[in-house]
Amino acid sequence: MLLAQPTWAVTIVIHAGHLIAEPGKGETSNQSIVIVNGKIIAIEDGFIAGDTVIDLSKDWVMPGLIDMHTHVSGLEKLDQPVAGQIALFYIGRPAEAVLNTLPRAKALLMNGFTTIRNVGDPSLTTYALRDAINQGIVPGPRMFVTEVQISVAGGDFDASNWDVRSDVEPFVTNRGNCSGTVECIKVVREEVRRGADVVKFREAGLGAEDPRVKMVESPEEIRAIIDTAHQLDRKVAVHVNGSPEFLYAVIEAGADTIEHGPLNDTAIALMKKHGTANTPTLLAAKMIDYRFKEESDGAGKAYRAGVPIIFGTDLGIMGPERSHEEFGLLAAAGIPPAQVLRTATVNAAAALGPLGEGLGSIAPGKIADVIAMPVDPLLHIDEVGAPGKVVFVMKDGKVFKDEH
Repeated sequence: MLLAQPTWAVTIVIHAGHLIAEPGKGETSNQSIVIVNGKIIAIEDGFIAGDTVIDLSKDWVMPGLIDMHTHVSGLEKLDQPVAGQIALFYIGRPAEAVLNTLPRAKALLMNGFTTIRNVGDPSLTTYALRDAINQGIVPGPRMFVTEVQISVAGGDFDASNWDVRSDVEPFVTNRGNCSGTVECIKVVREEVRRGADVVKFREAGLGAEDPRVKMVESPEEIRAIIDTAHQLDRKVAVHVNGSPEFLYAVIEAGADTIEHGPLNDTAIALMKKHGTANTPTLLAAKMIDYRFKEESDGAGKAYRAGVPIIFGTDLGIMGPERSHEEFGLLAAAGIPPAQVLRTATVNAAAALGPLGEGLGSIAPGKIADVIAMPVDPLLHIDEVGAPGKVVFVMKDGKVFKDEH
């Protein structure tokens, strides 16, 4: 009779010359990170042996990066009308959208972004992409996704915005549109059922275009969307465009993260009171020349007030080759480099709630998402996540890049 042979777990040991285990809490030297089955089980002083040893003794080793605001499935051309481009996302071939997305997803991973939060996809393909990455079918960062942006009638994703004939509007209608509390509760429930990891709520832009309009959304609709998402254990990311009335209302209603800005003193005080985080997306504001100085000043002021700042690029109006520029812009806004690195690690993981519990730092019990650079990231914060600057990438204990 043949007896089954026991399977022994392989121990991977990373020799880290400079270890930034938790950004914002200093650096240690000559540490060994011990990994078994994709999890960190110990950090030991000195360089110890293991079944597999990875030599990063000359590098700066840190947790994998997290981009909390992406639209990885499509790139907008800023020199062309946006309405027509988004309409094409709705009616384009899903297979083409996926194939165009795969190189971007791989590039993000190779640049050190082991996790992204994707907060809107008109092509409706990113739930499937997330699952394919999780199953190891294609390489890419871990993805937490919502395909639709919840928007009220007359809002930004209403079909009337897309410059198409009225008889074509049914083909370019956002399934997250709603009017009234019953409909808004329904679309949140349905999107969670389809697979949403997070709920994205988008403010109607009419308030920014027409000075007579303070807010399109009703207080009841705001509460219905946020309360339903929370009942279903989903965090709510809210797109804002500068309307103070809407901004105050969603913070008071329990929004988890405020996307973009700018933030005024009242909003910052409310966010501090309610524990609301801010994703400034300064690179996007700079690229579209939308109140960039106000957004940058607001991000710095929010940081100094104690509001959690989280890293997000709004990738989609730029490609992954520019994502790293957000680090430099956050530093220029007055956030110290160690805290800038924290926005894309510890702070981002915290903003994900239970989804981020194993992410954002290098410690026993955490998921083995580890990256390395040959230079000190705190002295070269604008190079973090840049193409060619990250020389080692591990996600879930699997090495995807090692240029040693």
